[in-house]
Amino acid sequence: MRFDVYGGFKIDRRPNRLGMFGKDFWKQVSDLDEGLPGACGCYIFALKYRANIVAWYIGKTEKDTFKTECFQPTKINYFNEVLRAHGGTPLLFFLPRLTRTGRFSRPIESGYRDVDFLETLLIGLALERNAALMNVRKSKLLREMIVPGIMNSPPGSSTAPVLALRNALGM
Repeated sequence: MRFDVYGGFKIDRRPNRLGMFGKDFWKQVSDLDEGLPGACGCYIFALKYRANIVAWYIGKTEKDTFKTECFQPTKINYFNEVLRAHGGTPLLFFLPRLTRTGRFSRPIESGYRDVDFLETLLIGLALERNAALMNVRKSKLLREMIVPGIMNSPPGSSTAPVLALRNALGM
């Protein structure tokens, strides 16, 4: 179970037209690695503000390719909502699943457990940084769970046991 990281690929928008993204995007991706648009795995939509990059949506594709999945109307609506409210430069990161030989995994109808798990993990990590993450599915439990010092820590929760646990977990 190995993944690689590609991106952030800048998403060029056509001026004054929401929902319309430049057609050169997939050419840019293919120029880096021609097999990447046809791969599957996880992807992250983020906005760049100067040197700061913030994740706004985490997605996965197991049964379809990145090229088929990433700009579906639902995803474009999420992206446009974030862009209207926050501005910034839109970026897309890809974490393609790799085979044992290091090639890109292809989509399969039954999906991949590791891709599903990685999506959940990435949602949890992104929520720690951005409570306004657009993901609804898989985020409810992560938003509500409180583990002092680890997740959604309440104020004043830096007790000696909490600090020791954070140390044990390398946090």
